Amino acid sequence: MAERPSAAQEALSKVEDQLSCLVCLEPYTNPRLLSCFHVYCQHCLEDIVAHNRQGQMECPKCRRPTPLPPTGVSGLQAAFNVHHLFDIQETLKKVKEPQKLACEKCVKTTRKATSFCRQCTKFICEKCTDMHKEWEEFEGHEVVTIEKVEGDLIRLVSPKKTSPRCPKHDEKMKLYCEPCGELICRDCLVHIHKDHKYCVIADTFESHKKEILDSLGPVEKQLEATDTALVNLDGQHAEIVEHGGKLATNIHSKFDELHQALYAREGELMAELEGHTQQQLKSLSAQREEVEILQTQRSSCLHFVRESIRTGSPGDVLKMKQGVVKQVRELVDTFDPNTLEPRETTNTCFAYSTQIVEACQDSVHICTSKEVANYCALKVVPSRRMKTTQPLPVAILNAVDAKHRIFGLDLLNIETKLVSKRSNESTKCVVKERGKGEYEISYQPTVGGASELIVRVGGEEVAGSPFPVVIKTPIDKLGTVIKTINDLKTPRSVALNQAGEIIVAEKDAGIVSIFSPTGDKLRTLDTRGTAVGEMKNPRGVAVDGDDNILVVDAGNHRLLKFSREGDLKAAVGSHGDGPGQFNNPIGVCVNSVNGKVYVVDFGASCVHIFNSDLTFCSKFGSKGSGNGQFNFLYGVASDRSGCVYVADYVNARVQVFTPDGGYLRQFGKRGSGNGELNHPVSICVDSDDLVYVGENGNNRVSVFTCEGVFLKLFVSEGSGPGQFNSPLGIAVDQCGVVYMSDYSNHRVQIFS
Repeated sequence: MAERPSAAQEALSKVEDQLSCLVCLEPYTNPRLLSCFHVYCQHCLEDIVAHNRQGQMECPKCRRPTPLPPTGVSGLQAAFNVHHLFDIQETLKKVKEPQKLACEKCVKTTRKATSFCRQCTKFICEKCTDMHKEWEEFEGHEVVTIEKVEGDLIRLVSPKKTSPRCPKHDEKMKLYCEPCGELICRDCLVHIHKDHKYCVIADTFESHKKEILDSLGPVEKQLEATDTALVNLDGQHAEIVEHGGKLATNIHSKFDELHQALYAREGELMAELEGHTQQQLKSLSAQREEVEILQTQRSSCLHFVRESIRTGSPGDVLKMKQGVVKQVRELVDTFDPNTLEPRETTNTCFAYSTQIVEACQDSVHICTSKEVANYCALKVVPSRRMKTTQPLPVAILNAVDAKHRIFGLDLLNIETKLVSKRSNESTKCVVKERGKGEYEISYQPTVGGASELIVRVGGEEVAGSPFPVVIKTPIDKLGTVIKTINDLKTPRSVALNQAGEIIVAEKDAGIVSIFSPTGDKLRTLDTRGTAVGEMKNPRGVAVDGDDNILVVDAGNHRLLKFSREGDLKAAVGSHGDGPGQFNNPIGVCVNSVNGKVYVVDFGASCVHIFNSDLTFCSKFGSKGSGNGQFNFLYGVASDRSGCVYVADYVNARVQVFTPDGGYLRQFGKRGSGNGELNHPVSICVDSDDLVYVGENGNNRVSVFTCEGVFLKLFVSEGSGPGQFNSPLGIAVDQCGVVYMSDYSNHRVQIFS
């Protein structure tokens, strides 16, 4: 059995590996540093440049070009850290045979060395060791035994840090010129750099060293990224091989069914698959080489700079600082993270036709998953209310190409994910084959809300993905409080803009507050006062087709239009009985069909109609209890056909009108039973033409069809969750989520 090498022998082998030039394979002579931080002999680099007609210097290892200075290769940065490795090599050679080591301090004796002084970098005998402990001139020297030297020699051998001398004046260069980034002596300062900012090397070295080390941060991250990328590339390599195997098995099983008639085509397909797979693997291998080069460059950078700072003198480090920092920045700036992402994926599929026997030459082929995804078409099922106990089909995927070839579910690798916009939670859907290349995507709903359906085939998203999906809460489940916005000052009405922001008129505060869909306050329309454009008592709010905010101000008898951000765009109205004048306006809505604005005038018992530019159009209604008459009217809303619904407060009914104000019908009667009303105050119509009526007398919400058929009651009087004390405002979004302003409880409750 071979004898295990000593620690010194192992360390010597490692050091000697670092001292060999990759070009000549000999120990370095006059080593020079390239911009990629690789080191070569000066004469080797000169040979490379001599054979390159363009006079460029390209690294033999990583092929990164290095600009040559005017003086040629000799002007490149000297790799002074390599000299320290030579010192370590010499010391390691001595430690290999410690029994032959003689004291290097004693002049006339040959006493055996027993220790090593790190500062003297000499092996010393016991007598010299005692002198190191007793003599003042050796105070602070670190002396260790030969055994410890052998175990940790590389750390214990101190670099020889000598101050460089000025080549012009033969003086020690102890100063650093900041603008020039050069080491200078005193004569240089007087004659050449006298007006430049300079500093003493010893005083400024630590700050410059920190700057150099700080520049390495991005390189460290890029090195980590390349490590991860190499692991991912190896994993992708394995996946492609495995996926190719699965496809091969599938191809074999299909062709086994076709017997001899398809054997020739089977061979062609296998060759095509092999060629495609090999092409992918070849591409991955080439990419891996690129990433390895990136890794090598950054590893060399980190190793060289850190070792140079550790082993070089302040002068040496500062002399190289400007060039190194520039090279590090170039290394960081040229890094492209996209290089790390695998260029190839398991993107092949096997397609076959139902007419495979008759048309075997054209009905089966190898293609990428991207091609398959392009063939696939997805149709989203229109939103509708479903029972929560039943699966809800949300889309139909058709996976048939232009030549009627069907892609089998076993290798299509259909991925689906439904992401809720409200909670950002995602749920996998169920994919069920319907036949003839169609697949049903279904989801088991629990609550309603807007979502996005993401569909991928073989890792590639189907055209149009993600698809918007609206799942409405079933009416029988409606009534669960999902969010409450508290600490409002008598919220009078509520509206929603196109972004789902919640707009609330706070009567006592005299402001309109705007909240995010999750209930966080975003901004405020706060223009309290009586001047034009100011508000005194905001009662009703609505949003027009351009996302402008409309506010009726009962205190100033005005209708105001603000942009979504809160800039005043228009103000109309004054106190009076004439066209466009108000007597305590309290409600407003925008007709989605004709774009007109309807304003409830409480004091005049009528509804004003304005054009979209807020010019007066007409008005309808009068005081009374007959058809088309009102006795204290409050809320107003419109449905998908443009019909207008008005909450007739004292008459305990909802009246329905044409867009021009012609009477159509009414529903409701005074009482507290199902379908009965008691002081209806707020009203809203959703996208299914369901009518939500808030009752101030019963402190509840009743839901009707647009024809007045009663469907559901929810909430009751009180101050707990889901209870009300004056529900004065209602809004419903496209998902059937209900927003209620709870006036006396100073909050807005959101139901689903």
